[in-house]
Amino acid sequence: MSEDLYTEEWIDMLENQADYTEKFRHSLYEKVDVKTKKTILDIGCGSGAVTADIASLTDGHVTGIDTDEKNLAQAELIVPDNVTLMKASALDLPFPDNTFDLVVFSVVFLYIEDQQKAVNEMARVTKKEGIVLATAVPDYGGEVSYPESKSHLFYLKHLEDKGVDIYAGRKLKFMFRKAGLQPEVGVSDSSLYFIDLDSEKELQDFLDRFSYAKKFCLRFGLTEEEIEGFKQEDVNLIQNDLRFRFIPAFYAIGRK
Repeated sequence: MSEDLYTEEWIDMLENQADYTEKFRHSLYEKVDVKTKKTILDIGCGSGAVTADIASLTDGHVTGIDTDEKNLAQAELIVPDNVTLMKASALDLPFPDNTFDLVVFSVVFLYIEDQQKAVNEMARVTKKEGIVLATAVPDYGGEVSYPESKSHLFYLKHLEDKGVDIYAGRKLKFMFRKAGLQPEVGVSDSSLYFIDLDSEKELQDFLDRFSYAKKFCLRFGLTEEEIEGFKQEDVNLIQNDLRFRFIPAFYAIGRK
């Protein structure tokens, strides 16, 4: 992940995502029978929230990898004893073929430069009859919202400029199949989070994220006055419960 994408706000956003996707992730963990898996690999463990969650559901051993030492240091503070953390890249997994019963990943997929190579690597280290599981990969390019948030359009531009794939979710079936996996693909019901959110909670989420949004708006040359105008426009829409927002997030279960 790009260094300037790694911020306290970013960690907070990942932890918030872990919270609101928890129910759906657990339904997938149950579907792949995570409690019986003895060896699990979590790709892009980030701050460790999801890794710790997975580890709490199994007596097996979980290995969490990330390329960012700050992420790993954060994760070390919260993961239980059945987790090992290490610095490694999804593009060159330091494990023999057929090592893991289950390989799991999520939002990190957006930041991987060669996604097909990463999926190929995941399939390689997965045991025969094992599973590669993508739990909730956002597809920001497929967002449906009305009225559109002007600041969010700058956010998408910022992500693309940093090499983030805002169309990642829709690619899972193709890439799993190309890696020799048998994929089952669908839309995560956590995608409904923003639809079902009450206006008070949505407003708090928006205000919590806005300092991050303001930074990249300034980078694109917007004035403080313009940014404040965007903010007030969004606040008014949210307070009056006028905003519709749907961001698809896809899951994929790939059986080897």
